[in-house]
Amino acid sequence: MTEQIEQFLRETIIPDLEKGRPNFDAPHTLEVVNWIKKIMQGHPELNLDQDVLIIATYAHDWGYSGLFGDKKNLSSTDVISAKPRHMEIGSQKIEELLENNIFSFLTENQKKRIIHLVAVHDKVPELKDTDELVLAEADILSGLDVENVKPTFDPESNRKFMESVARRRIPRFVTDFSKKEVERLFRARTAYYEKALDKN
Repeated sequence: MTEQIEQFLRETIIPDLEKGRPNFDAPHTLEVVNWIKKIMQGHPELNLDQDVLIIATYAHDWGYSGLFGDKKNLSSTDVISAKPRHMEIGSQKIEELLENNIFSFLTENQKKRIIHLVAVHDKVPELKDTDELVLAEADILSGLDVENVKPTFDPESNRKFMESVARRRIPRFVTDFSKKEVERLFRARTAYYEKALDKN
């Protein structure tokens, strides 16, 4: 993956994500990219296709752009109800983008895999392939991270989110790197919300 390709992805996708979940989708996506790179660096034995995963990561939440209109305060219910549609829209957007000549270095199978990963990344119970699971890991590591992406959920929505992460997401982790990091991030997010509640 060259810097030129990543720059193109950032310039194309990130501004559009500003029209997604307010103050979240753009910084979250950049952090998921950072996490996916760390996971791949920590687990070279998995032989993951870096080009496929990095491009899919930039596009994974692209489908949220415009889905919520002008609504500013989104609950966990709002986000959950939009998940199927955002995967469908995101996969369509990246399929169109991959027609750009800048991606001519990819094979047709690689392009199909990118589209597939975007289309399924939040269908957690159905994920089975290593690249699907690793993308889901990076996604939730960023979702928990309160240091690099300021949380936007109210306390009740965060409670539901954390319960879902513990029940549905963490048990699906396959890399030692993510299993270690998620414990730290989970504790930090819990403390963040406890501190916020104490202030109120």
